[in-house]
Amino acid sequence: MEKNVLTWNQALRMGYQPGLYPFIATLVPTGKFEAVLDFKVWARKTMAICCYFTQTETGIKFQLTVYRRKSDEKYMLEGSEIDFSTADVGCSYLVWVGINGKGKISFKSASCQ
Repeated sequence: MEKNVLTWNQALRMGYQPGLYPFIATLVPTGKFEAVLDFKVWARKTMAICCYFTQTETGIKFQLTVYRRKSDEKYMLEGSEIDFSTADVGCSYLVWVGINGKGKISFKSASCQ
Protein backbone atom coordinates (compact mmCIF):
# COMPACT_ATOMS: atom_id res chain seq x y z
CA MET A 1 0.00 0.00 0.00
CA GLU A 2 1.09 3.54 -0.66
CA LYS A 3 1.76 6.00 2.15
CA ASN A 4 -0.95 8.66 2.41
CA VAL A 5 0.40 10.96 5.11
CA LEU A 6 0.47 14.69 4.35
CA THR A 7 3.06 17.31 5.13
CA TRP A 8 1.90 20.23 7.27
CA ASN A 9 1.74 22.54 4.24
CA GLN A 10 -0.13 19.99 2.12
CA ALA A 11 -2.76 19.64 4.85
CA LEU A 12 -3.24 23.40 5.07
CA ARG A 13 -3.47 23.76 1.27
CA MET A 14 -6.13 21.04 1.24
CA GLY A 15 -8.22 23.04 3.71
CA TYR A 16 -7.56 20.98 6.85
CA GLN A 17 -7.35 22.89 10.13
CA PRO A 18 -5.03 21.01 12.53
CA GLY A 19 -5.50 23.72 15.16
CA LEU A 20 -9.07 22.50 15.74
CA TYR A 21 -7.73 19.14 17.01
CA PRO A 22 -6.26 19.43 20.54
CA PHE A 23 -3.80 16.94 21.99
CA ILE A 24 -3.89 18.23 25.58
CA ALA A 25 -4.94 15.41 27.94
CA THR A 26 -7.88 17.30 29.44
CA LEU A 27 -9.38 17.96 25.98
CA VAL A 28 -9.01 14.50 24.44
CA PRO A 29 -11.69 11.88 25.13
CA THR A 30 -10.43 8.75 26.89
CA GLY A 31 -11.57 5.15 26.93
CA LYS A 32 -12.64 2.96 24.00
CA PHE A 33 -14.83 4.57 21.37
CA GLU A 34 -15.42 4.96 17.64
CA ALA A 35 -13.72 7.80 15.79
CA VAL A 36 -13.21 8.82 12.17
CA LEU A 37 -9.64 9.43 11.00
CA ASP A 38 -9.98 12.80 9.23
CA PHE A 39 -6.37 13.23 8.04
CA LYS A 40 -2.74 12.51 8.97
CA VAL A 41 0.38 14.68 9.02
CA TRP A 42 4.05 13.78 9.44
CA ALA A 43 5.34 15.00 12.81
CA ARG A 44 7.93 17.74 12.63
CA LYS A 45 10.44 16.88 15.35
CA THR A 46 10.19 13.12 15.77
CA MET A 47 9.59 10.01 13.70
CA ALA A 48 5.83 9.92 14.11
CA ILE A 49 2.48 10.53 12.46
CA CYS A 50 -0.05 12.95 13.95
CA CYS A 51 -3.51 11.47 13.43
CA TYR A 52 -6.51 13.82 13.48
CA PHE A 53 -9.72 12.14 14.62
CA THR A 54 -13.35 13.10 15.25
CA GLN A 55 -15.19 11.09 17.90
CA THR A 56 -18.29 9.68 16.19
CA GLU A 57 -20.72 10.01 19.10
CA THR A 58 -19.83 13.55 20.23
CA GLY A 59 -18.13 15.25 17.27
CA ILE A 60 -15.14 16.10 19.48
CA LYS A 61 -11.98 16.60 17.43
CA PHE A 62 -8.62 15.47 18.83
CA GLN A 63 -5.11 14.50 17.84
CA LEU A 64 -3.23 11.28 18.62
CA THR A 65 0.36 10.43 17.75
CA VAL A 66 1.66 7.14 16.40
CA TYR A 67 5.43 6.78 16.79
CA ARG A 68 7.65 4.70 14.52
CA ARG A 69 8.50 1.42 16.18
CA LYS A 70 12.20 0.76 16.58
CA SER A 71 11.79 -2.99 16.07
CA ASP A 72 10.55 -2.80 12.47
CA GLU A 73 10.37 0.95 11.68
CA LYS A 74 6.60 0.77 11.05
CA TYR A 75 4.11 3.34 12.25
CA MET A 76 2.06 0.89 14.27
CA LEU A 77 0.85 0.66 17.84
CA GLU A 78 2.08 -2.40 19.74
CA GLY A 79 -0.41 -5.21 19.32
CA SER A 80 -2.23 -3.47 16.47
CA GLU A 81 -2.38 -4.52 12.83
CA ILE A 82 -2.89 -1.00 11.46
CA ASP A 83 0.06 0.73 9.82
CA PHE A 84 -0.86 4.39 10.12
CA SER A 85 1.43 5.40 7.25
CA THR A 86 -1.06 3.70 4.91
CA ALA A 87 -4.27 3.60 7.01
CA ASP A 88 -7.39 4.84 5.25
CA VAL A 89 -8.66 8.31 6.10
CA GLY A 90 -12.37 9.03 6.27
CA CYS A 91 -12.93 5.62 7.87
CA SER A 92 -14.11 4.67 11.35
CA TYR A 93 -11.74 3.12 13.86
CA LEU A 94 -12.30 1.75 17.33
CA VAL A 95 -9.66 3.56 19.38
CA TRP A 96 -8.52 3.17 22.96
CA VAL A 97 -7.09 6.29 24.53
CA GLY A 98 -5.70 6.56 28.05
CA ILE A 99 -3.57 8.77 30.25
CA ASN A 100 -0.02 7.65 31.04
CA GLY A 101 1.86 8.03 34.33
CA LYS A 102 3.07 11.49 33.30
CA GLY A 103 -0.49 12.74 32.74
CA LYS A 104 -0.17 12.73 28.95
CA ILE A 105 -2.38 11.12 26.33
CA SER A 106 -1.51 7.53 25.45
CA PHE A 107 -2.82 6.03 22.20
CA LYS A 108 -3.17 2.42 23.33
CA SER A 109 -4.80 0.62 20.41
CA ALA A 110 -6.88 0.93 17.27
CA SER A 111 -8.82 -1.42 15.04
CA CYS A 112 -10.81 -0.95 11.84
CA GLN A 113 -14.58 -0.71 12.16
